[in-house]
Amino acid sequence: MPKLLKLLLIAAFFNALSWIVVIPIWQYPDEQAHFAQVQDVAELGYVPFEKNASREIDLSEQILGTKRDSFGNNKFTYHPEYKIDYSDSYIGLHELEISNLPKSARTELVKQESTNNPPLYYFLASIAYKIFYSGDLFTRVYAVRFLSVILFIGTIILSFKIGQIIFKNQKYLQLVLLSLVAFKPMLVFASTGVLPDVLTNLLFTLVIFIGLKAIEDGFNKALVVLSIITIVAGVMTRQQFLIAVIILFFPIIYQALINHKKAKKSFFILLSIVVFIGFANAFGTQIPIISSFRFQDDTYPNISLFFRKDFFDYLVSMIRENYAQIWPWYWGIYKWLSLAYPIIIYRIINIIVGSAIIGIITKILLVIKNKRFDKNFILFTFLLYSSIIYYLIIISWDYLFRIRSGFSFGIQGRYLFPLITAHMCIILIGTWQITESLFRKYGAFIIFVLVILMVLFNSYSLFYVSSHYYDTSKLSVFLKQASQYKPLIVKGNIILLIMLMNFLFQIFFFYKIGGFLLNKNTLDSNSHTH
Repeated sequence: MPKLLKLLLIAAFFNALSWIVVIPIWQYPDEQAHFAQVQDVAELGYVPFEKNASREIDLSEQILGTKRDSFGNNKFTYHPEYKIDYSDSYIGLHELEISNLPKSARTELVKQESTNNPPLYYFLASIAYKIFYSGDLFTRVYAVRFLSVILFIGTIILSFKIGQIIFKNQKYLQLVLLSLVAFKPMLVFASTGVLPDVLTNLLFTLVIFIGLKAIEDGFNKALVVLSIITIVAGVMTRQQFLIAVIILFFPIIYQALINHKKAKKSFFILLSIVVFIGFANAFGTQIPIISSFRFQDDTYPNISLFFRKDFFDYLVSMIRENYAQIWPWYWGIYKWLSLAYPIIIYRIINIIVGSAIIGIITKILLVIKNKRFDKNFILFTFLLYSSIIYYLIIISWDYLFRIRSGFSFGIQGRYLFPLITAHMCIILIGTWQITESLFRKYGAFIIFVLVILMVLFNSYSLFYVSSHYYDTSKLSVFLKQASQYKPLIVKGNIILLIMLMNFLFQIFFFYKIGGFLLNKNTLDSNSHTH
């Protein structure tokens, strides 16, 4: 088992590297704006309020076609066919113009574009920036991207820990869960650029682990301390992390109900959290760290707003929008939201997820029928609770934003990735239930196919996205174009080597996990989980 885990992590690492060497700079969501905040922190130690993006970034945006107009669009937005002009060498037409800028261009602020998010991710990213301070823009961007890859690997490892709790007696399902998380292409894409999503996802995954661990074993001192550290780190990364507090209410209340001797401890934890957040909202405006725990918008929203007819109309419209827009974004929209998959891809996804939903409903009905409300079901319920609560709070916030601003903030599929491990657990449990109910004889094969489909989906996505940036008809032409506007270490045959290692490790992983799932008959009729 440890060997398979190590193999999967190596395969996931080279897969993530393949994504970062293929995706041109400023092609991740708002990457230049996030990097501007990293640069401000590294160069100035703070983020200016008005002009806060450098001449270096501005020039590179103009050359690379990502400078936005007054409507927030660039040359790629709504134009999946657009490509920049490439040279016939490994050096871009204007690459040296960017690389040879003086260091003063990094602190010469020319426009307002930097994000002004909580500081933790940008502080960590500024360390990577400073390590490669003498490098050009491309080197420093890729240094921060590499940091994101390391954080993403941390999320994968935590997902394994979660799998050990949910599927404690079935190691094959632990590996399957890990595969679904590690190779989900849009997640890999959103976890390998310069953006704080990767740290947010890591810390939320840690929250899910803490919740499951607390349900399983109760809150001990170490888990309480870990919870506090995680929440503090989370709100210093994204303000939406306060949702984690509501998610952790579940295990706190559960432990209070089943363990009366420790009920006081559970309620003390709950009361402490509520009092602290109340203090932060009342008196924390002038205290930098504590102010991060404040509800910046609608500190005390009018609860009656959620009982108005237009709120229910909004929910109905959101369900429609989710299926038409957010759902495709969740699985993969690239190139500044202009590049979607062929419709057949989404149909296959809908069939798989739809089957899993039927399995989930079947599971719940069987639990009710058999009155089997054991701890496994409580763990499963916590995953459902966390996913639903997170989603409801996100769309409720958007509803309040719409009331204040007159328009929707807009919810992208990647905004739901903080709960990605919970989502993949739920899909896997639903698929397993269908397998046990209808196809028990072929269970191992079906589970193995699920892994194959996700890994192939990732490889297809990598090629599909690459083909819309570069000419992939000839390997030599692809390597020349993919090398341009990249660090020296990410040019030519290095790109080919990384992608070759990626596919070789995936094939080797297929071989090993296939033998583990099929040869040992791991899904026999005596296996039971959840």
